[in-house]
Amino acid sequence: MKKTLVALLVVNAFAASNAFAAADANTWYGGAKVGWSHFFDVSGNNNFTDRSRTATDFDFDKDSTSGGVFAGYQITDWLAVEGGYDYLGTMNFQGNNGVPGSKLETQGLQLSLKGSYALTNAWDLYMRGGAMGYRAETKTDGHDKMETGIRPLVAVGTEYAFTNDWAARLEYQWVANMGNSNQIGVSADNSSVSAGIVYRFGQHDDVAPVVAAAAVAPEVQTFNLKSDVLFGYNSATLSPEGQAAITQLYNSPEMQAAKNNNTTVVGYTDRIGSENYNQQLSAARAQSVADALVAAGMPAQNVTTEGRGESDSVTGNTCDDNMARSQLVTCLAPDRRVVVEISGQK
Repeated sequence: MKKTLVALLVVNAFAASNAFAAADANTWYGGAKVGWSHFFDVSGNNNFTDRSRTATDFDFDKDSTSGGVFAGYQITDWLAVEGGYDYLGTMNFQGNNGVPGSKLETQGLQLSLKGSYALTNAWDLYMRGGAMGYRAETKTDGHDKMETGIRPLVAVGTEYAFTNDWAARLEYQWVANMGNSNQIGVSADNSSVSAGIVYRFGQHDDVAPVVAAAAVAPEVQTFNLKSDVLFGYNSATLSPEGQAAITQLYNSPEMQAAKNNNTTVVGYTDRIGSENYNQQLSAARAQSVADALVAAGMPAQNVTTEGRGESDSVTGNTCDDNMARSQLVTCLAPDRRVVVEISGQK
């Protein structure tokens, strides 16, 4: 009688190739950013234009430091809604011939949709689009003028996940026409480049703990390992998390009690891709697991490997080939596995 003693589970966080580049669906995240801000396409009212003509030397300082905080909710594996506060810095301009200097300071609250595309299991590209409710203030000759409004916002960036919980991002953002020149004298577009750190709440663990052994030792012990835990997508090289899972399995009491018995390591894949490719990938993954077990201390002469490709599907006909690729890959996850079978006493 066969019994499953170990089950290692994983959640695919985005598309076909991403383990944790984006946050898990239905979770929250938050972060902070700091960077460089630049004002351009400056325009002004008649008073601003007259003062500009009076000065023979009118100097603009359009660069500033920017920063902000943000929070988001991951709706699906690739779509999130994100909001936050941005301080976009100040633009200073100064003229000679008695022309007074002025300063434009801007900040705002933003709300946008964020769509992500995975490049690797830890790295993705994203785009945000939405609006910013801004506050713009000018200071000239000791007089302050303030104006508020809503402007479109677009951002593109890249995000890299160091762990399931922590990630870093680099982003370019553009906001149009900050300030109403008729009210405060000047208006300008703003672009900013920032680096940020992100913390994601409630992320799933890649490796589940070893399930307790059955009280009665079975004739054949079977250990089921999720390939998505052990390997990157389409890879037969053990990841650090996969190596840790194999070490955990080898050191378990169940494995230690049976490690001198005959052991067969069997690799399986899902049905995506050609049959020949899947057969080779399943065999290579089985060999990688066997090599890791031998390196940990299992006698090499007792270990054999076998690749069965896309045969013996666990999901059967439950996954429709007409699904989007990311959904199909997630649906077929149970088929991607490596099984370690240990027979009874020799």
